[in-house]
Amino acid sequence: MQKIAILICVSVLWLSIECIAQPKWQRSEPPKTVDLALFHSPMTANFPTTETLGKGDFMYEISHRFLPAIKEGFRAFWGIDGPAQIRTAISYGITNKIMVSLGHSNLLDNMDLQLKLKLFQIRSETLPGVIAIRGGIAVNTEVPESLNRGSLAGENFQYYTQLVYNTMLFNKKFGIGIVPSYLYNSNIFTVENQYTFTLGNYYQFYLNQMWSFWLELNPIISGYQGFVRADELGTKSHNHFATGLDIETGGHVFHLFVTNNSRINPSQFIVGSDKSAEIDHLRLGFGITRHF
Repeated sequence: MQKIAILICVSVLWLSIECIAQPKWQRSEPPKTVDLALFHSPMTANFPTTETLGKGDFMYEISHRFLPAIKEGFRAFWGIDGPAQIRTAISYGITNKIMVSLGHSNLLDNMDLQLKLKLFQIRSETLPGVIAIRGGIAVNTEVPESLNRGSLAGENFQYYTQLVYNTMLFNKKFGIGIVPSYLYNSNIFTVENQYTFTLGNYYQFYLNQMWSFWLELNPIISGYQGFVRADELGTKSHNHFATGLDIETGGHVFHLFVTNNSRINPSQFIVGSDKSAEIDHLRLGFGITRHF
């Protein structure tokens, strides 16, 4: 009887130790994956990146493209003392992967509404990649009275879509972007609707979290490559070129650069540059974004 009692006590003690040693069963939470962040901003000076705003975040943008060439020197204060094409825009993060933007340019009073969606992420130690898509609609409300057309006539609307691929090399120091772009109704003054297809690309080298240098190109592959404004009739558009530096500080990104292109809103920018990339035609430009 005594042996049975001892056996029961030992068994109870052993079970107690096992219960203490083993934690209670709980449903395990799946590991949370963090979105890849390659470039430091949702946009370069002229192109979209694959980055999007966080849900509920805002971004304000203002951009200037001065019209006088740098070669005019002190007479036009190297281009700054003259007229400019200006864009302002506000963006909002609907989710962490979807953002919407509303912008305006004083060129033809062009107003655009665009949506960007982050599609795929390629996780790799050597060649990470992200793919996004941006689509938009624009309307040009400044049209000559001789056209006898209302500001919101169907001929004044333009539509565009851009596929965006980003990758980062050399320990996140060198970023590459490829942006094939398609624009429908490239010129609102032609009788038949035109299209333009370009293969945008950009390269950005980050010295540190604050300073970086970049280059943008947007060769026109096919389609319309002519004028944008009615008073440019007969002129040809050229492949876009821009190069400069970015400064990041306190939620701001400052783009400072030289370019041959004064067109800013996407439905005008995709058509091409109003000047060739010869050094005599280069002009100053800047852009500022504020993320809050």
